[in-house]
Amino acid sequence: MESSGVLNLVWWLGQDHYILASKGKKETLLTCFLIERFNVLSHQYDAFNGVIVDTESLPTAVDGFSKGLDELLAHSKQHEKAVIWLTLPIELSHLVSVATQQGFTFHNCLASEVTLVRKSKATDFAPYVATHSLGAGGFVQNAQGEILVIRERGGNTYKLPGGHIELGEKVEEAVIREVMEETGVSTHFQGILGLASTHPYRFGKSNIYVVCRLTPLSTEIAIQDTHEIEDARWIMPDVFLNDTNNSVFNKYLVKSLLSKEGLVKTELDLSKFSTRKHEVFLANS
Repeated sequence: MESSGVLNLVWWLGQDHYILASKGKKETLLTCFLIERFNVLSHQYDAFNGVIVDTESLPTAVDGFSKGLDELLAHSKQHEKAVIWLTLPIELSHLVSVATQQGFTFHNCLASEVTLVRKSKATDFAPYVATHSLGAGGFVQNAQGEILVIRERGGNTYKLPGGHIELGEKVEEAVIREVMEETGVSTHFQGILGLASTHPYRFGKSNIYVVCRLTPLSTEIAIQDTHEIEDARWIMPDVFLNDTNNSVFNKYLVKSLLSKEGLVKTELDLSKFSTRKHEVFLANS
């Protein structure tokens, strides 16, 4: 074809590449360079012989996406790539069926996107999605020896305040937040007293419950999460342990953890080596 006085010629070299040649009308030198097949989805390679599709440049039309995906599969096969990763935001959810028809399966999901994976062979390895959810409970004891407990709305048993550790939260941040929301008591983190694992928990996953010792910085009860929590109070441990309504598990926790210190947070600073959030807990000597 001709464009702006320049002759463009294209030679197909095989499954993935072409040569585009450009020649000006008055030029005798032919300039050639290699280009990718026109429709292939934009992507990059990872360090594990995999392909990661560029979400930001995905076509929105089914036909364009389907053609680009066909080209990417051919490219991946020729270069013997093991795994292809494809993340579709919720606004492109209409493309999910196109991908699954090409052998992609669901790997993990967030509120705004789903990630699919396609293995070249069944034996190719794809990292597992998270197998556990995390929860944190606060063991808070005041100067009088009383412990802080809560009762959920509609329940008749008391337990330690706490809840789920949110995505991106440290254990310390989560347990302080949960205690504040459920009781209104401000606290200082001291360490981890124990762990408990449950399976199955929710959505077929396991759960790890992290019990933390906290020092109260205030004592006034002022429940913030009144939708979930009906009562919060300070109570002597023996009263809690003798209450037949309280669960065997929660009474065992309180009885076992009184006067214990457990694992303490270290002062190791990894910020010079990583931008990720870190917590390191070690036994207190």
